[in-house]
Amino acid sequence: MTHHQKIIQYYNDTEQDYQSIWHHKLTGPPALHFGYYDEKATRHKDALYRVNEILADMANIKPGDKVLDAGCGLGHASIWLTRERKVIATGISIVKEQTEKALIYARESGVEGVSFIHADYLNTPFDNESFDVVWSIESVCHTANKFLFYQEAFRILKPGGRLVMADSFRGGRPMSPKHEKLLKKSFSGWHIPDIDTPEEHTSHAKQAGFETVEIRDVSENVRISYKNLERHARNFLYLGYILKWMGIINQVRLENVKSSFNQPLALRKGVFRYMHLVAQKPK
Repeated sequence: MTHHQKIIQYYNDTEQDYQSIWHHKLTGPPALHFGYYDEKATRHKDALYRVNEILADMANIKPGDKVLDAGCGLGHASIWLTRERKVIATGISIVKEQTEKALIYARESGVEGVSFIHADYLNTPFDNESFDVVWSIESVCHTANKFLFYQEAFRILKPGGRLVMADSFRGGRPMSPKHEKLLKKSFSGWHIPDIDTPEEHTSHAKQAGFETVEIRDVSENVRISYKNLERHARNFLYLGYILKWMGIINQVRLENVKSSFNQPLALRKGVFRYMHLVAQKPK
């Protein structure tokens, strides 16, 4: 099974877990990412939407902008951007089932100007200089070669276009064997082969041709979200082993819980940090 196939299997197999635990109180299209907590967002639901506001402001998204949501999940951000910021959004995912469901959510939301396509963000079907903004929330982590993502984003962005993303960044390279082991335990169950340091992301962006790169450490703003993840994982972990033994859940779902349990600990120990990045293509 290829890495792409494993990612597709992961999201298809764990969708029920996300539905029942992570976004069960969210109205509209589900969000698969961590929430951003501040004085304007003190509840889980609000924190999920707050991420969109923070990133949209960071990328200076304006009405009429053409936005590519690279790794769109079930369409949460694309639909929000279309409705709230009046953009023309296109969401892509290698998980075909996600794009099909995102289209249904878009119709149910009554939002026009948004579309979803089954495509790979490393090799998109779009022409050069097609978008004003490339948007990515917790999707770049899944690719082993992050530079290829920056290269493709640069190609499809218009002059002056912006790339904005939220993701996990390594605390360093190399780290101690103990921290490297914890990093692997934290992300392997989510089919994330490795994550890069802020310096490596900056290097990828500059090498791809981006003119400016800004990275903000927002670990403190997502810490409550990780605590919520840890609580859910702790409650389900022992039961997960039993359900796996009984054949009710598969190994993919069990590994998902195990990684979910380890990630908050890794964040506290500085093994990784959660960051926002914006890069701009020269005008």
